[in-house]
Amino acid sequence: MKGVEALRLRRGETALTIGQGPIGILLSVLARRAGATLITSDLYPERLRIGSSFGLELTIDASRQNVVERVRELTEGRGADAVILAVGGNSLIRTAIDAARPGGRVLLFAQTQHGEAMIDPAAICVDEKTLVGSYSASIDLQEESIRFVMNREMDLERLISHRFPLSESMQALDLAAHPQPSSMKILIQPGSVEAGGSVQTGEGAAL
Repeated sequence: MKGVEALRLRRGETALTIGQGPIGILLSVLARRAGATLITSDLYPERLRIGSSFGLELTIDASRQNVVERVRELTEGRGADAVILAVGGNSLIRTAIDAARPGGRVLLFAQTQHGEAMIDPAAICVDEKTLVGSYSASIDLQEESIRFVMNREMDLERLISHRFPLSESMQALDLAAHPQPSSMKILIQPGSVEAGGSVQTGEGAAL
């Protein structure tokens, strides 16, 4: 919520979210809540299908399509007004910047490791694109966050793809450290006798 607020989205703008893991889906839903039209992209069609169950239906399969070119096709050649990068690492920063229109904004949400990244300086200077960062939460948004969760504006439980009993915690941690296309949030649930990996999506299909 803090990151989406930092983007200063206006109703009717087009936003692209790169990455449809649980955080990417959550950011996309919040951006749509702010009034933006959402385009989402991911390398894994499975994750795009999960996102579509939350109403995120305008998707780009990055394993088959060029994300920047497709975004421009969908925006009459302009590019997205705002881009949310919800994929860790720095390899897609350039893609995010290129997908934004001149004067657009790019939110780096998953870049938590110090390092170096390739950036086109003319995109910042000449095209006047803005890079925005966001990390952690804001006390000013606590009440709104609570209302969002408690009013069930989004069924957050559906972001849990796997549940493991405490006896299988090592398997759970290994899956969390090495995500699969169908894995989202991993839950270790003490007292559970359910086999790891069993969960239902919004359509009732097992992941």
